[in-house]
Amino acid sequence: MQKHSILIVDDETAVLRAFQRALRKEPYTLYTLNDAEEGLTLLEGREVSLVVSDYNMPGMDGLNFLKAVKNRHPHILTIMLTGHTEIQIAVQAINAAGVYKFIQKPWDDDDLKITLRRALEAIDLESERDRLLRKVKSRDAILNELEREFPGISKVRRDQDGYMVLK
Repeated sequence: MQKHSILIVDDETAVLRAFQRALRKEPYTLYTLNDAEEGLTLLEGREVSLVVSDYNMPGMDGLNFLKAVKNRHPHILTIMLTGHTEIQIAVQAINAAGVYKFIQKPWDDDDLKITLRRALEAIDLESERDRLLRKVKSRDAILNELEREFPGISKVRRDQDGYMVLK
């Protein structure tokens, strides 16, 4: 598992402190900011795996912030934090910003930790999938080159019992 960093953006200092308190023993770096614009600036200079943003913030709201994150950094997974349970907001966030999950205020610390762990596991799985796809493509390229050099080398011939025939 790679070392992950999480950015939390919320205009309420008490919420940021609650995140810090809940996640103090977790094995990742935590950045907390109370301004979406500052969050975008931080993302330009730091490697971040996951962004959690409040929906209702002054200036740039959470939806526009997460849209900007997704447009500029499509590899970053996003979670929306909200005190509202409006389905319309959820649908818009999923469709427009590709939000992975919602966390509703107030949250249970154990549920929060599980949600973040699962999100980071999803990132790790996607990274491993991409690594394996690159490896398969590399092997396919080698096999194609061998086939060009030695036509028929990649064809497998079998007898009536299913055994490979070597000629």
